Amino acid sequence: MKKNTFFLCAAAGLLALVSCSKNPVEEPAGLTPTVPLTVTIGPESLTKSAYSERKDYQISSVQIFVFDDQDKMENDFFTDVTPVDNTVSVDIATFTGPKTVYAVINAPRITLRKDQLLSTFEGRVSDLKDNSPTKLVMVGKNQITVQEYDKNKNPNATHQTLGIYVKRLAAMVVLDKVTVDFTGTSLEGGSITIKEVYLKNVVGICHLGLNGITENAKSAVVPISLNETEQKTVTNWYNVITKQATGAPDVTVDTQEIALTNVAGGDGNAVYRCLFAYPNQTVTDSHVAYNTSNPDTWVARKTRLVIKAFVSKTSVIPGPGTYTYYVFDLPVLESNRVYHVGNIKITMLGKDNDDADDDLQAGKLNPAITVDDWTETTALDYEF
Repeated sequence: MKKNTFFLCAAAGLLALVSCSKNPVEEPAGLTPTVPLTVTIGPESLTKSAYSERKDYQISSVQIFVFDDQDKMENDFFTDVTPVDNTVSVDIATFTGPKTVYAVINAPRITLRKDQLLSTFEGRVSDLKDNSPTKLVMVGKNQITVQEYDKNKNPNATHQTLGIYVKRLAAMVVLDKVTVDFTGTSLEGGSITIKEVYLKNVVGICHLGLNGITENAKSAVVPISLNETEQKTVTNWYNVITKQATGAPDVTVDTQEIALTNVAGGDGNAVYRCLFAYPNQTVTDSHVAYNTSNPDTWVARKTRLVIKAFVSKTSVIPGPGTYTYYVFDLPVLESNRVYHVGNIKITMLGKDNDDADDDLQAGKLNPAITVDDWTETTALDYEF
């Protein structure tokens, strides 16, 4: 896993302006002049989404928000950077005292009003559309008590440092391979091509606020959960019931066509694609077809992985072939977690369409075949 480091420090000129003034400026009570702070930021150790082309560690922009001991926004900083995975330095000013520091990576620029409360900031949401396979929104949080930095008093004074590990708000769903085995069925010898892979019933928003500090790697910290209203509001979801015609985030749909040339089992067919979704805390749903025209029928439900394929077999499927859909439930989705689908095995046609969210759950039948005994013997005697 690549590690990204950012250094933030106050400009020395700010101190010079204060110390060289003929008439010293009176400082606010309880505050000392702005002081330098060094913040080290790195990701947690991970419309075509080839897994090999993703750059889930890459940083293209950085925002820092510093909140004081009254939980009021004291200062912030934004900069775009050439996409990197190494060290970058930026400058920010801060006063002494206890601070809560947020780092927001790869998100559109956020402008906060003076003295904005920390709780208000943490209630802000990111839209899934702000993500791409090479530019994932990431957030980190830590706390520090900033000490006075005055080279006149202490020539050996150095910048304080603060480490922040940023977590990806999205979950990544990786599809490794698809094994097709039409052996022994009427589709034996046929062809199948993946036309697209997508996620439906995707939560489209996620809080920027975290439920703890990310001072260390692999912490259990996650984004603050959506409240009940946010979770249940259908307009906060993408690809509701089925893939929407337009407007869905690119990271939820992969239109790369992939011919599955091995249709007789074996080692399967390499796919290795990845899609992204925001956390979905739905544990169970009722698997009922819902009327999308009536918002009252909407209930939160699991995010599902869908494969749209085209299957052709002369004399078995009319015309050139047919589209078929394979739908799979995903578990509760959490931020910064990879859901790796190692293999999907296909042995038959799926749904005729994905217009509804009815759940055709896969089943396996293993008929035990035994030759039955003769029912009875009928005795016959003939005389001619």
